[in-house]
Amino acid sequence: MMKNRRPDQLHTIYDCRRQQQAVRLLTVCLAVLFGCEFVSNAQSESRSNATVRVAGIVLKWIRADKEANFHRLEPMVREAAKGSARIVVTTECFLDGYAIKDKSIPLADYRALGEPIPDGKYVQRLAALALELKIHLVAGMTEADGDLRYNTSVLIGPDGKMLGKYRKHALEHELVRNTPGTNTPAFDTGLGRLGMMICADRKHPDLVSSIVADGAEFLICPSGGMFGPKSNDPILQARSKENGRYIVFVHPCEFLVTGPDGRIVTTTLLGDSLEISAAETGSEKDTKQVFYFDVPFKAR
Repeated sequence: MMKNRRPDQLHTIYDCRRQQQAVRLLTVCLAVLFGCEFVSNAQSESRSNATVRVAGIVLKWIRADKEANFHRLEPMVREAAKGSARIVVTTECFLDGYAIKDKSIPLADYRALGEPIPDGKYVQRLAALALELKIHLVAGMTEADGDLRYNTSVLIGPDGKMLGKYRKHALEHELVRNTPGTNTPAFDTGLGRLGMMICADRKHPDLVSSIVADGAEFLICPSGGMFGPKSNDPILQARSKENGRYIVFVHPCEFLVTGPDGRIVTTTLLGDSLEISAAETGSEKDTKQVFYFDVPFKAR
């Protein structure tokens, strides 16, 4: 019992207890100090080695048929999500089948294909799909904004909300009916900062570099024009090398990824026709596929 201890023994016991408490306190402090540093370094290392899986939906258009194109796209988006894609990308103007290409479509009919963003019927359906599957979805369409029409790619988050949109700048033949975009934003996704360009925008080095200057860690290029190793691939290789960024190119006939050093990381050609008729759905001409690429967060 404590009361039977001699005074010198009591002092020894108290000194030992104080030493033990000091050791415990020092241990906790060291754990906090070095533990936090370890966690910080681990998080930094994890981010530096992390990737985000991007899926490209390589799919032929049915011209000027929004319902048919949405119906064709939906199961492929589901397939992409099942394949662990975090960002799913369509081609340029997938929704209306790049109707701007066909100038024989009466102007009033073409304008009616425009989709208000974010309140349009199909934008809402795309948002619901992104929410259900918990993915980021980049979808191309003709956008209606009052009297103006734009070639637009919309970025929808996994909460079903619009994170942003990009309007094509380099319209070329589209100028007769569409209005060019003026902004070059990059977008925070929570998976990395994403930059978008559309088709012919890739021909313009200053435009692409301005997107990167806004913080884009990697770039996506939905397209519906030229493709293949002669007319398309070298342009994207140049843009990648100039900016030190991966570019993921999604086209009805090609899936291509170029690396920060300008090399082709992966490429697949899928047929040579960008569109099909409704009657050709499911035929040999109706080639389609979901492609995947794991893009590093830090693409420099």
